[in-house]
Amino acid sequence: MKSGLAALCLCSALTQESFAAITLVDDGSPRATIVVAKDALSASPDPTSGAIPNAQPAADKIAAAARDLQAYIEKISGARLPIVSDETRPRGAVILVGRSALTRPLDGRIPSGLTPRRREEGFVAILDGDQLLLAGNDEGPYHGSEYAVADFLERLGVRWFMPGDYGEVVPKRATIAIDVLDISRSPDFPLRNWWGPMAPELAAEEYRWKVRNRMNPVANFLEIPGDSSTRGYLKENPVFSGRKQDGSPDPSMPNLSDPGAVSLFAGLIKDRLRKDPNQTSVAFAPDDGMPRDWTPETVLKNLGFPDVGGRAGMESRASISEEWVAFVDQVARDVHKEFPGVLIGSNGYANRNTPPLGLELDPDLYIMFAAIWSDTLHAYDDPKSWQTTRQGQMIRRWAELCENVYLYEYTYHMLVSAGTPVPLARKHARNLPLLKKWGVIGFFDEGRRVLMESGVGPSYLHARLMWDAGLDVKVLMDDFYARWYGAAQAPARAFWDRLEAAIEGTRMLGHSDRILPYVYTPELLAALGADVAQARRLAASETLSLAHVRADEAILDHLKGYLEMTKAEWVGDFAGAAKQADRMLARRKELASLSRWYTQADDASPSSGFFYWGIVARKKYYQRLASETSGKQGDLVTLLPETAKFLMDPRDEGRFARWFAPDWDDGRWETIFTTAPFYIQATGGRDESGYPYMGAIWYRFQVDVPAFQKGRRLMLYAPSVETEAWVWVNGRYIGHRPYRNAYERPNELDLDVTAALEPGKRNVIAVRVNTGLGAAAQAGGFYSRLLIYAPKRSIGWPSRP
Repeated sequence: MKSGLAALCLCSALTQESFAAITLVDDGSPRATIVVAKDALSASPDPTSGAIPNAQPAADKIAAAARDLQAYIEKISGARLPIVSDETRPRGAVILVGRSALTRPLDGRIPSGLTPRRREEGFVAILDGDQLLLAGNDEGPYHGSEYAVADFLERLGVRWFMPGDYGEVVPKRATIAIDVLDISRSPDFPLRNWWGPMAPELAAEEYRWKVRNRMNPVANFLEIPGDSSTRGYLKENPVFSGRKQDGSPDPSMPNLSDPGAVSLFAGLIKDRLRKDPNQTSVAFAPDDGMPRDWTPETVLKNLGFPDVGGRAGMESRASISEEWVAFVDQVARDVHKEFPGVLIGSNGYANRNTPPLGLELDPDLYIMFAAIWSDTLHAYDDPKSWQTTRQGQMIRRWAELCENVYLYEYTYHMLVSAGTPVPLARKHARNLPLLKKWGVIGFFDEGRRVLMESGVGPSYLHARLMWDAGLDVKVLMDDFYARWYGAAQAPARAFWDRLEAAIEGTRMLGHSDRILPYVYTPELLAALGADVAQARRLAASETLSLAHVRADEAILDHLKGYLEMTKAEWVGDFAGAAKQADRMLARRKELASLSRWYTQADDASPSSGFFYWGIVARKKYYQRLASETSGKQGDLVTLLPETAKFLMDPRDEGRFARWFAPDWDDGRWETIFTTAPFYIQATGGRDESGYPYMGAIWYRFQVDVPAFQKGRRLMLYAPSVETEAWVWVNGRYIGHRPYRNAYERPNELDLDVTAALEPGKRNVIAVRVNTGLGAAAQAGGFYSRLLIYAPKRSIGWPSRP
């Protein structure tokens, strides 16, 4: 199927030479007619208005294709080609869109068919005499004729880089003529979709953008194994429920050892299939999280491996792939006795994402693989990331076990995010050819479409690679920068390439933006500023290009605000941090005025896609800390030093040897910053693949507290510590901050140290931190300066001297 993107996007088959075989528009005048089947001519208006359909009649899709063709030829040339039915053949040149009575001589070349495995999608574009055929498989969920039209319009120079009018580029041409055209295309991945939170009124724009870029926006292309869908089955007969750890019935988890549970699930699925012969796939999954069947017979089947994203030594975090997948496979085999070929699926998610050992799976089983724990920045073949390498190993093995594996990737770029730019074009260009080679059948990804974060070009490339994993990435990106930025293309490309190089080259791993302050270096920001300044100068006379450069300027200033906000936190300037959050929100408002696909004005709404620890939440947090340290609700007594003495404690010796004692000799300990994770500073903190040290680590501080603070209630505070902490002051044990997941923010330590702290003297504060036993968490210890503050609620408030 490959011919390279140069042929796809920049094909010279469309020319304006006088010897052209067919002329569609001549000097602004229409010279051709668009022909569709009669039912398509009378099909409903735009099918993307209002609610997005899960599937459309073929006539509606053909009608949408014909309207797109008509509209964009008019935008290009000013000529409006008429659309007529196939009841009679118009005189002169015709464009046949979709199957009709007039396409019958060529119907054998148009892709067709619809099977449960969904491998029949495709389209053709054929010039035959004075007629041009643009048609494809429009059965069921397929959009072949729309793809054929989109491909043809791209050959005329039309591009859809972003959803909506702002994101399209349409060249001007008075004459449109064709010399030679004969192509047939089919996708590398049958499933090509993503979804995510967005304002409802934007859904129609994204739907049309996806189709034009050869994605398939149907949600249930294969039935989604929705979380908790098992509950509906078990509600029919709760006796087949599994057990919770306390022995009580679990309404979401079947008894994975009971053949009766297999029969229950298989029987209910067969009932569905008898009632609806068009149903070709059925899937189910237990509750979100890490569910497990604690029935004793099932526990005996468990192999005792920890889940990759879990914590070693916790039975509740064990992998249950073997018992769960065996159950799903048994259900599938039972169903296939009556309904061979129907696909039965579940999700390889959470404690079921590890490929099972010792199983041979039914060939018509399918798995939706989802690894929420994994590093989001690096490709599967990147030796710097053990996390993505591990994920690649898992995907390959799943694809060996099962012929129908697709990915439910988390394309938030950062699950916890401040919306700073994280372009991943290089990652996409490396990953999708690998996934094609391994036999993965596609994607139904979850993520926000916030292009200030992902970048316009990388998101466009991602969509196009889903159709053709072997396209020439350089040609596509050359074309993007030339058309999107015009005269400013060189510095604009340098801007995004520098960001790409920083992201691809970093040894930081994770899926939360807590790692990004160490990726965006001062040198990088200086170079980005120079790139944007040059781009503005070059784009000054080009209105469209200037708008795109203005967006990059706002993205850069938003990034600067993020880094200034972080630095303000590090020095205890919480009011300043809140001010920088306002700066970021102002830039978002500016970007939203250009296109809401860049971002919404803030991230407080669920539709923004920033569902956790967004800038609005951070602003409120910093305002609270400012109030507690600036005299309103309390006073800042002192910031602890930015550096501390540090030592890893793999044998847990420190608490027995009393490393917390004031006179303990820490002269040979390392000195590290508390404003960066320990593993990027300390000797042995991680290996070359980024695999971190796990276990106990110690920090020791020497802190002077002014004598006049005596008599006040004094609190030791840290904005974030990962993942668990114990504190001693002057050798006296103070308290314990319990385990919290490393990605959580704020991840505070807030302990009363009044009884042990000695104002007027130098104090020794020792903190034992345990990073947990989950390597994927990438726990980093302290991420910010510690401080001591005096809340006003204390008793005996003295006057300052």
